This record gives sequence, structure tokens and C-alpha cells, in this order.
Amino acid sequence: MLHLEYKGVYSTFEYEQNSAPAEQTKRNWLVWFTDNDTVMIQALSVQNTVAGQQYRLRIEDFIHRFVEEPEVLLPPQVLAHAHLVEHEARSLPDEPYKFVLKDKYGSEVTPELVSSSEALEIARKEAERFAEEQKTPENVSKNLKASFEEALVALENGDRRNALKVLTKLAESKEGIVPEHKHVFADFGSNLRKQKLPAAALQHQLRVVELSPDDDHALFNVARVYYDMGDFGNTIRYLNRAISLNKNLRPAKLFLEYVRSERRSGR
Repeated sequence: MLHLEYKGVYSTFEYEQNSAPAEQTKRNWLVWFTDNDTVMIQALSVQNTVAGQQYRLRIEDFIHRFVEEPEVLLPPQVLAHAHLVEHEARSLPDEPYKFVLKDKYGSEVTPELVSSSEALEIARKEAERFAEEQKTPENVSKNLKASFEEALVALENGDRRNALKVLTKLAESKEGIVPEHKHVFADFGSNLRKQKLPAAALQHQLRVVELSPDDDHALFNVARVYYDMGDFGNTIRYLNRAISLNKNLRPAKLFLEYVRSERRSGR
């Protein structure tokens, strides 16, 4: 049985057939190492979706031509034609593009076409294993933070609408979320509060309370965001909840006195 170990995304610079030698095109590939000194590769499109067939290369040809792309995070996938995977691929479609791989000496390398049902089944199981790995607390945190960074980039680029959509989706994330992720959401809320986005900050701070309802500091942080929004009623309510859990939470007591004073004065 062929055993495959998924290694992620690698890239090559290819010479398209009938093009000038200087014209090169970068292409990304999904890559699996096998247990028989070969490498299985799956072509990706420009949009990094699965495109075309799988091939097997000798390890020496792979090493000299392929470069790891650690910033491109994709799960292992098999053929783009899902019906072929589901029905034990009796035949494969024609390759939608032509390419030429060259070794370090400039000689053309012709990959071996991988078409066995067994190889596809192994790759499919690897994809399932990868999906399970993404549910570990560490990977969930990593993916949450990556999405948050994308939202911040969108904000910097002026795409406020999509950024807020991503932030809301993050705050509503359910799959793989465990109580220890409260620190991730707390950081998000604190960051968004500093950026004067109280509504988005509130979504994440409330998620912290959902994950840890007896966390007095989480309740205090929610109160601070409500204060930023001018909602004195909820500010006082959450401060009282925080103080009821921790009678020695001096910042909450002082803040409560200040808010009540401000409320009485009508400011």
C-alpha cells in the first residue's frame, strides 16, 4: 500500500510549451511525500483550487524544482472533479493545461500520472485527518488569529464592510472553540476597542463571557465597552456582576462609583 504524508503547498516556475525560454509561470502544487522515495503532486489553479490530475515524481527531481510556500495554507485535496473521487475514478479527464517541468540541468522531466483508486483513497483519508487536526485548540487559535489579521488588513485598506463581516463571523465561531480560547477573543476585543470599534469589540468580549461566565475580568471588560457605547445601564449591570464574583476587584468598584456619579449628573 502506498503511504502518503501531506506536506502542504509548494511552487514551481514552469516553461509553457511553445513559449520563449525566458517566459516562466509560477504554479502552486499540493504535495505528499510517499514511502518509496517519490513525491505525489496535485496541480493547483491560479486561484489555488485543485486543477487537473495528480502526478508522481522522483524525490531528486522534486527537490531541485519545488519551493515550499509556508504562507499558503490549504488542506489536502484530490481531484477537482468530485464525481471521480466518489465513484472510484475509472478514467481521468484530459489535462486542462500543458506544462513542462525541468530538472536542475534544464532537461525536461515527465511526471508519472497517478490514477489508482488506492492513491485517491489514501489522499482522501489524509484530507480527513488534516481536517481533524485543524480542530485542535492550537490550530483553532492559529486560524482565528489569521482571520483576525485578514480583517485588520481589510480595515487598513478601507474595506470596512467586509472587515466587519469577518469580525462578526469570528465572534460567532463555534466549531472547535473551547473555554481556553477566551484569551484569543479577549485580545480581539481589546484590540478592536483601541481601534474605536466598540460594537465589534463587544461581540468578542461577550464571547469571552460566554466561554467563561465566572470570569470577573471578562465581565469588567464588557462593562468598559458598554461605557464606550454610552450604555450606562449595561455598564452598571456588568460591573455589578463582576463585583459580585470578586469583592476585591477595586477597578470595577471605582469605575462603578464614577459611572453612577456621571449618570446622576446627567453628563
